[in-house]
Amino acid sequence: MCFEPPSIRLPPRSSLLALLALLLASAAEADQAKDARIERVIGGLRPPVSFVGDRTWSLPERMAHYGVPGVAITVIDESDVAWTRVYGLADRESAAPVHENTLFQAGSVSKSVAAYGAMRMVDEGQLSLDRPVNEVLTSWKIPDNEWTRQVPVTLSHLLSHTGGLTVHGFAGYAPGLTLPTIGQILDGLPPANSAAVRVDLLPGSRWRYSGGGYTVAQLLMAEVSGQSFPRLMQQLVLKPIGMRDSSFDNPLRPKRLRDAAAGVLPDGSDVPGKRHNYPEMAAAGLWTTSADLALFAIEMQRALAGKSELLKPSSAKAMLAVQADVPYGRGFGLSDVNGERYFGHNGWDEGFCALLLAHPDRGMGVVVMINANQPALMGEIQQAVAFAYQWPGFRAYTPVALGEFARETAPGRYRYNGEQLATVALEGEKLFLELAGEARTELVPIGDERYLRRERSGEIAIGINDQGLQELSIETRSGQWQRYPALQKGEKQPRELLLAGDSKAALAAYQALKNSGDEAATEAYLNNQGLSL
Repeated sequence: MCFEPPSIRLPPRSSLLALLALLLASAAEADQAKDARIERVIGGLRPPVSFVGDRTWSLPERMAHYGVPGVAITVIDESDVAWTRVYGLADRESAAPVHENTLFQAGSVSKSVAAYGAMRMVDEGQLSLDRPVNEVLTSWKIPDNEWTRQVPVTLSHLLSHTGGLTVHGFAGYAPGLTLPTIGQILDGLPPANSAAVRVDLLPGSRWRYSGGGYTVAQLLMAEVSGQSFPRLMQQLVLKPIGMRDSSFDNPLRPKRLRDAAAGVLPDGSDVPGKRHNYPEMAAAGLWTTSADLALFAIEMQRALAGKSELLKPSSAKAMLAVQADVPYGRGFGLSDVNGERYFGHNGWDEGFCALLLAHPDRGMGVVVMINANQPALMGEIQQAVAFAYQWPGFRAYTPVALGEFARETAPGRYRYNGEQLATVALEGEKLFLELAGEARTELVPIGDERYLRRERSGEIAIGINDQGLQELSIETRSGQWQRYPALQKGEKQPRELLLAGDSKAALAAYQALKNSGDEAATEAYLNNQGLSL
């Protein structure tokens, strides 16, 4: 017995051709719309704060301005990779161009990826956020002291930079140098080139950035899993997300090294040996591409929406829950842009910078990677993407005229801390702020005694406080206000005396500051200032 299939009536050939033409026209329109947006991004770079009437810059113009050889950009839109574009040179010496699979160092964006891996281990019951890590560590333990006896350090502390641990970041190691073991790094022993990682603040009491803490987390994850950290991260994060070109190997394997970019230092010189190795992998050791990091951000968005097969929604939300006095969760920084929340991280290795920023529930984001220590360029690209795609919260401000009261009262010298000062100067019809030795910046008025800077978000107010004293106030990332009172006439700050060459008076001023309890008298602050100088 056989059956004949039912007859199928096909539409006329002319109808099929018309449908095909319609589909092709729609695809062409979509491509044109995408190309137009890309052009708006590449020609629309702008500073962190935009004002109506300000000009924008082109990407080639700003790459030349900052001396950045190569750039990779990936934009996320509608919860998918919208496009990736690469520009310039991966290596100035060989003139090798940047390709979509060119590897860049992610710097501290490595922390976000490492924290995601740690949270997967929490989901699987291998780790606990709240158990003291010294109960689990075997080959090395955080040295016990008066602080840890009160509050033991936990994984949550490590991931949120609230463990009171030292060592802000790492310089890496030039090719050919002997790499230290994790134990040598944590104890600051040769050949490690960083200080010992120790607790010198009460864990949980406040936020302090610590690459040292993430290195402890790296050891914890490796010991619990019984695997090397690169292999563990390949298994937990990179492979399941599809980050095919990414690796935590330090040094890179020869096959991958062929695709690695060469870095450029802040002064424009090449990184000796092209790039450094970072055995502090969780803190700074990820090699990746902008497209791979975009896949990571998308998977994080999926987890937040309960659509991920890798990470529980509760764990994803825990990564974006603020843990201390600054907007930082567990592995991600959090930004408030006029009421809209974004998550992400910036990165800096020797000769490389990276930026990841994404919206938690609107399916939008951007990744920028460059082979130079010029993070301002990445911020300008991020702004261009935000305006081209009309991200919520991002807008251009309308400046107002500088009032007579502001011209008369705003200029002056203000106490920044016990060591430095801020100055406000009037030049013509413009006010300029020089804050604690930073580059001078214009204060653009936006209302009564209220100002914004193009280079940095956060309002500034200058006026008379409740005590009748002149005061400079600056809004912080957490929405709080830092207040800086006007200095008395003739009053000199220690840094002023030092820069003026009056070493005797400067030394006396610093000695007087030592027992004042001021932040500027702490060892950590003075070390950071020395490194900056």
